[in-house]
Amino acid sequence: MIAGLIADRSVVVCCGSGGVGKTTMAATIGLAAAMHGRRVVVITVDPARRLGDALGLEDGLGADPARVALPDDVPGELWAMMLDPAIELERVIRSTAVRPGQADEALANPFTQSIATSLGGTQEYMATEAVYRLISDESFDLVVVDTPPSDKAMAVVEAPDVLVRFLDHQVFKLLMGTGGRAARLLSAATQPLLKAVGRVIGSNVLNDVVEFLRSFTGMETSFRQRAIEVQKMWRDSSTAFVLVATPTFESLSEISRFNDDLQSAGISATSLIANGVTMLADVETERPDLPAAAQEWLAWQADRAASERSVLATNSEHLPEVTVVGRLPHDVHDVAGLTVLANQLSAGSTR
Repeated sequence: MIAGLIADRSVVVCCGSGGVGKTTMAATIGLAAAMHGRRVVVITVDPARRLGDALGLEDGLGADPARVALPDDVPGELWAMMLDPAIELERVIRSTAVRPGQADEALANPFTQSIATSLGGTQEYMATEAVYRLISDESFDLVVVDTPPSDKAMAVVEAPDVLVRFLDHQVFKLLMGTGGRAARLLSAATQPLLKAVGRVIGSNVLNDVVEFLRSFTGMETSFRQRAIEVQKMWRDSSTAFVLVATPTFESLSEISRFNDDLQSAGISATSLIANGVTMLADVETERPDLPAAAQEWLAWQADRAASERSVLATNSEHLPEVTVVGRLPHDVHDVAGLTVLANQLSAGSTR
């Protein structure tokens, strides 16, 4: 199943709770696709910033794609970047401005700067804008998204829906006025209300909001159209949602709840990666020739593997097909380690 995603999808979205190896799996999927000749960019939206570490990038990641050095025998390309909401918001505003100087006016407004850094939902929506921009870039034919942990990931998925509802809301339309005029807040009839609101939040803040609405006039149509395109992108057959979990009851229960939320949003996950599974298929556990301590360790590993298989079988019945990735003896911090995992994914061991 994973091999199929690597071959023919345009977007792969990796979702899972914290600590299950979600970011490592996003990097692994990106590398596996590059090993099959694709031009891949992996973008992380996770504030933990683990992607650069998994790829072995000592200088970390920035808001523009950076090429990852791969062995000469890898036919494709692997690039990586980290979402910067402020930079992405500037890109969106500049691309949607409808008159000369409009973008500079909007970006100079203190309220715009607050939106980029502290307004709830901005980071999530900017993530969707970044993904949309990357899939429109002919430099790449696959975008892999490393989402925040699953309790925050739905906010990324739902961000375009929230924006469309906001832009279609009667209050927003009232504020923006008709025919592209700026907010009616400035009308004489609303001056008493403005003064009252100004006493609560501060007149400077209120003025910034009003000026922001003025500078935004005309751009809302493009914002709405892009949000609708992203809505379609999440639900398109070229997009795959890959769930990542460890073989534990807690992890599988959380990813099952997330899968239910996806389905409620009209999205079907394509695959589940069970990461960090104890693999003893090719190991002889009955070894009387070994010291007693080694025999005990093998027996313990065998019991652990059996327990994990049981947990997977019992708790993944209503989840997508499971691809198993074995536990490595060390954390992954470079392309060499990711290659081991990529080979496992490509082999497609399932349970």
